[in-house]
Amino acid sequence: MLALVLLVNRSGAMVVAFLSVYLIDKQGFEPIKASYVMAAFGLGGVLGNYIGGLLNDRFGSWHIQLYSMIGAGLLNILLGQATEFWALCLLAFSISLWADAFRPANRAAIAIYAPPEKLTQAYGLQRMAVNLGFSIGPALGGYLIYNYGFELMFWGDGLTFLLAALVFYFGLPADETAKPLVARPDPKLKDVLDAPLARPVPATAPAHKRLWLMAFVVANMSIMVCFFQLFSTFPVYLKESGLDERDIGWLFTLSGIVIVAFEMPTLYLIERRLKPIPVMLTGSGLIILSYFVLPAVVTLGFLAVLGMVMVLTVGEILYMPFTNTYVSTHSPPARRGEYLGVLSASYSAAFVLTPLIGFRVAEWYGYGAATLTCCAFAGVGWLVLSRVNLIRKAESTKTKILANQPAV
Repeated sequence: MLALVLLVNRSGAMVVAFLSVYLIDKQGFEPIKASYVMAAFGLGGVLGNYIGGLLNDRFGSWHIQLYSMIGAGLLNILLGQATEFWALCLLAFSISLWADAFRPANRAAIAIYAPPEKLTQAYGLQRMAVNLGFSIGPALGGYLIYNYGFELMFWGDGLTFLLAALVFYFGLPADETAKPLVARPDPKLKDVLDAPLARPVPATAPAHKRLWLMAFVVANMSIMVCFFQLFSTFPVYLKESGLDERDIGWLFTLSGIVIVAFEMPTLYLIERRLKPIPVMLTGSGLIILSYFVLPAVVTLGFLAVLGMVMVLTVGEILYMPFTNTYVSTHSPPARRGEYLGVLSASYSAAFVLTPLIGFRVAEWYGYGAATLTCCAFAGVGWLVLSRVNLIRKAESTKTKILANQPAV
């Protein structure tokens, strides 16, 4: 049912794919000004992910998922009516604030429902639903924009958010996911004779005090700065190179179809055979490689760009599902929403940085240079990612040593 909700939601995913093109072609903004609107979108996601993670632990994921979809749906419709720069920035920020609060709550709900040994496959099913929907949304959006203009895409995106909220409300009534994850001590227990039978939840470190988690999210953010060109400079780069909205929509669609067809079988083969960090290093390496060759293939036409997108898609399959699994596996249950919220915030932080870096460099040196600059960021992230396991093990060993020391 969670996957079905995501499928309905992402089937209307048009705004994120075409917002940069809309701002430049329809609204007439300079690319750097469009980057500020896209950055506002990402900044809202940073706060939405972190706040959503904190609220999830305190109120349960069910309420966060429902209200975030309703709020995001209404705001997407309003975005299509705005024309002023500051109104667009505010609405873009607000949409992402509401929509991205959904992510950590949804991932925490999956961690509750799925058995530990199938967690990566469960996250893979989540991504399969997202990508199946995303294989429909951009193609439909490209068709609507090419034939009828941009306005319908905002209505389509907003209404599918609201429809997904209805499916969620009736298909998944409030259950254990509507309860707080953070256990609160009952003051009444202190006067009860059998109070010692109540086991307190052991203290756990907040997310920002976990060095391995901070290293992981920095690595992820840097890699995603490269990947998220897909939603900022990439479509504009293609448009400048002679492709139209229909071509761009089909690239998104074909990528989504490949993910739907191959991600789950790939995860099934990999999950029990290989450790997550080496798989993520391979996947992120392919993401970097695909963008590195983009300046060479973009002038060769649709099929050459499609080949680049297929390499990017394989990298995405090998990288993204394991980020959630790694953090879920190594986070304390009572703070899982918070830890996943920090991970989600790193995606949104990358969504802020990518247009700011990409469009600024493109303004000075062209889109090819912007692409290679983002690849350099991802290269640094790849190096940090290769050290995360060592940092986590060293931190764990230090914690055990301190815990076993006698009290003075």
